[in-house]
Amino acid sequence: MAEFEAERRMPADAEQVFAIVGDLDRLGEWMPPPIGVRPTDDGEVHADVEPRGVHADGLVGVRPEQLRLEWGSEGSPDYAGWLQVEHAEPGHSSAVMHLSFLGDQPETRRHGDAADEVRGWLDDALGRLERVVADAS
Repeated sequence: MAEFEAERRMPADAEQVFAIVGDLDRLGEWMPPPIGVRPTDDGEVHADVEPRGVHADGLVGVRPEQLRLEWGSEGSPDYAGWLQVEHAEPGHSSAVMHLSFLGDQPETRRHGDAADEVRGWLDDALGRLERVVADAS
């Protein structure tokens, strides 16, 4: 099992950030390019991770009362993640993104190219989210 986590300060209040994060139609605006995610139904998404040859359906829980987004692969406990938006000083917040890999994926080794790639994707996703939030403010 491997856990990955990254955090970034956001240039808007937590509710404004979560309005973007919780809108599943906007996932493509802040996901890094190798990861294609699109909503397919209420609370369901389809993800394509081209570098890994992954094409999977998943479930997403949007929890506005907690400022939290949770996701996982449908029918398999091998992958899950969450994004938590947290309050900070007025006009700012932070976003924490966490990924868990179980099973036999290359990412579960915590070291090596696959783990480095995941860390890069986390940082890229939060950087893109920061830019989307800044443009919307």
